[in-house]
Amino acid sequence: MISYSYPYILIPMMKRVFTIVLYVIILQCLNISMIAQTFESRVLDTSLMQEELRFIQRKLNEIHPEPYHYISKQTFDERVEKIRSDLSSMTMEQWFIRLSTLISSLHDGHTTIRYDENERTRYYQEGGKTLPFSLTMLDNGRMIIQDNFTSDSSLDSAEIYSVDGHQIEELITAMRPLTFGEMDVFRNAQLGNRFALFFRVLYGISDSVTLAFTHNNFDNKTKKYACLNGMQYGEQWNNKYANKEVQTSEHMKFTLHGKRPIALLNLYDFNTYEDYQDSIFHVFKTIKEQQIDTLIIDIRGNGGGQFDITEEINQYLMDTSWVLVSKAKVKMSDEFMNIFPGIIRFFMPVLPTKFLISTAAYFVSRNTRVDEIIKTVDTTTDAPLYDIYTRPNKHFSEDYLFKGTVILLTDRRSYSMSGMFAAIMKDYKRAIIIGEETGGLANPHGAMTSVVLPYSKFSFSLSTSRAYRPSGVFDDRGVIPDIHIPYTTLKQAKTIDQCMSLIHDHSN
Repeated sequence: MISYSYPYILIPMMKRVFTIVLYVIILQCLNISMIAQTFESRVLDTSLMQEELRFIQRKLNEIHPEPYHYISKQTFDERVEKIRSDLSSMTMEQWFIRLSTLISSLHDGHTTIRYDENERTRYYQEGGKTLPFSLTMLDNGRMIIQDNFTSDSSLDSAEIYSVDGHQIEELITAMRPLTFGEMDVFRNAQLGNRFALFFRVLYGISDSVTLAFTHNNFDNKTKKYACLNGMQYGEQWNNKYANKEVQTSEHMKFTLHGKRPIALLNLYDFNTYEDYQDSIFHVFKTIKEQQIDTLIIDIRGNGGGQFDITEEINQYLMDTSWVLVSKAKVKMSDEFMNIFPGIIRFFMPVLPTKFLISTAAYFVSRNTRVDEIIKTVDTTTDAPLYDIYTRPNKHFSEDYLFKGTVILLTDRRSYSMSGMFAAIMKDYKRAIIIGEETGGLANPHGAMTSVVLPYSKFSFSLSTSRAYRPSGVFDDRGVIPDIHIPYTTLKQAKTIDQCMSLIHDHSN
């Protein structure tokens, strides 16, 4: 019934590759000499920023079903007023910092400010540079080099202490307000994934960067490294990951052990694609033909997507009646209406809303059926809110239903729809969940829509609904694993044997 979009920060690495390649193509086509040019950020006038603040407040109140679930509307409005009273002409980067910090305070993983891709492209076209590395944050707050695009191998997996004289603790403190989401582990992932962007908007990036670091916990070093233009970064990335899995466009990967009746199904995302039903059918047909008795489903790093994938997979796993969500809360904004099929939208002006919701659920979901709809009123905008309660439906494959053991691997990057999938497996006791608590809530906001701010052109993404897990349990937590495994240990397991060994070692 409801589609849950992928949050920007956790787009799979393959999409980062394609974005970088696109930059390279643009640069080559335009034949730009990047070294000879200097990027100059656009400056926004005070009146334009004032208008964007009003736009944000209006859209937040019109679209989000419960925007002030973490802070009060009064507190949020006071923060808006503080920004408004202190405005003067500023660069795009400075404005991005102000708005990101404001929206971050809402603590919603699907409500965020995203940097304008055209502006980012212009940055590289006009000679802008980026850091020659990417980072990841460990559980203890240490920042480790994940990708090293320099010729210095001592940077591989090195721990960073400072960047251009800014201590890592200072950087984390400055960058955290630019992240978004409900869970600290999810925000920590952003600190690594978006480090280069955050550093640029906060401090700027020149031709070189000085790093203080240690390699293998000894031999402290301070060195200067050349920063990379867009073309150089794309080339380095492609050289490092050429012919590797992160560059594929696969949504899933299915692997048989060969010697044991165990299979591994990697779900990289829950985005629908052409013939996805046939792909999933083939997986479970093969499982039956090969007499598999243990299926490992890996949703580590899966940032979500559409509910259709979950529905399709569940019909091969569940032989009891089940629901995708027990309840959904929606606000009937124009943006939310856009998820309805065209024929439903055509009749919206003349048919009762409750009838339309029930009919839409019937058309867009094979499993979800509406049991009850309760209408309330948003006290902020007087707009109607609807609590949509669902009823279980028995929907399963008679020929290829898998009744064996299911092991589900989760981590801090399991988000949105993948977290909801984990909640279904947990609530119906259909899988043994192993790994970390999911980075997204088990009762997430979602069905994300985006509007473009009129002058900065930043993308303002907002939740249009909230989903409640099948059990109805509401604790502001992710899905808790049955067996917890630390992230640094968990991420090492790639093959079936490595996964089974990890499970064995932590089950005793």
